[in-house]
Amino acid sequence: MIGWRALQLIAIAALVACVDLALRATPVLGAEWNPGRLLYAGSGMVTALTLFALGAIGIGQRRLAEKLERLIGGRDRG
Repeated sequence: MIGWRALQLIAIAALVACVDLALRATPVLGAEWNPGRLLYAGSGMVTALTLFALGAIGIGQRRLAEKLERLIGGRDRG
């Protein structure tokens, strides 16, 4: 499960970097609007959120496997 959590941490770091890139593409932190950089940041955010979702799916699948093992293991012993 540590690997899935690590994947989620990488996704959060990537999301923060993409938010920073997006803000630099606007007059908030940049000199002027930069549509290309804004589009690039948006596509990076989609990728980062996908990585986060994959980590969540992996964690859920691991927990489900552990519960199934307990259920099946309990029947064999009884």
